[in-house]
Amino acid sequence: MNKGQVLITFDDGLAIHYNAAEKLSRLKLLGTFGVITSLISKPGFLETEQLGDILNYGHFICNHSHTHPWSGMGAAKAGIVPAKDVNELTADYIKARDILNEQGFHGDYLLMPFGTHNVGGESHLRELVKEFTWMRLTIGSPLPEEFDLWQTEGYKRLYPMGYRGPIVGITEAADVRRPGGVREVVDNAVAAGSLAVLVYHDVANPVGEGQNITWKRFVSDMEYIAGLDGLECSTPDMLVKEKHND
Repeated sequence: MNKGQVLITFDDGLAIHYNAAEKLSRLKLLGTFGVITSLISKPGFLETEQLGDILNYGHFICNHSHTHPWSGMGAAKAGIVPAKDVNELTADYIKARDILNEQGFHGDYLLMPFGTHNVGGESHLRELVKEFTWMRLTIGSPLPEEFDLWQTEGYKRLYPMGYRGPIVGITEAADVRRPGGVREVVDNAVAAGSLAVLVYHDVANPVGEGQNITWKRFVSDMEYIAGLDGLECSTPDMLVKEKHND
C-alpha cells in the first residue's frame, strides 16, 4: 500500500445516513453503509429506495446483521437479550447476507455488530471467515493473540482494534471520546501508508452516553479528508480486489 487509505463506515442503516451519502458524493468520497435488514424502511431507518439511491451514488451497501444480535460479552446492553449461542449469531448474519444479496447489495461483506465482543472463540471466527468475504472487527476488545488470525487470510482482511499488530488497519470510533480522533487516524494513515477505518453511527444526534456526533462536526471532518493529499477513499470490495491482486 503506497498511499494511505480511509474506509468510512456507517452502522445501523439510519435515515440520516442518506444525507451523509449525499455529502460524501459531493466531496467525491465513498461511504460503506452497513444496514440491519429487519429495520429497512422502518421509521428512523433507510428505506429500500434510498438504499438504491446510495448504491447509485457509488457507495457500498453491506451487512450489519438482521437483528443486531449481541453475544452477551462485554458491558451490558440495555434492553438487549443475549443470543443463546454463537450459532444464533451466525444464522442472523447469514440471513441478512441472503436478503441483501437478493436485493443486489453486498451481503457477503459484514460490519459486525459489537465487533470482537461477538466473536465467540477461534472456531467461531474461522467459521465466519468461511461464510463472509470480508469483515470489519473494530468495536470491542482486540482478538486474543493466540487466535493467530491477525494476519490476512487469502484475500480476506480482519481488522483489529487500535494499534496492536501486525497492523492491518487503524480504527477509530468517531465520537466525542476522542474529539480529534478522525483527523489523527487519517493523518497517521497518510504518514504510514496504512488504512484508517472510521466507524460512524448517528451523525446528527446522541448515539449513546457521551457520544454526540453533530452534523457540523461530521461535515468538517469529511471536508478535511477530501482535502488531504496522499489519501485514497476505499470501499471493502476495493480493498479485497487490491489484496487479491497483490
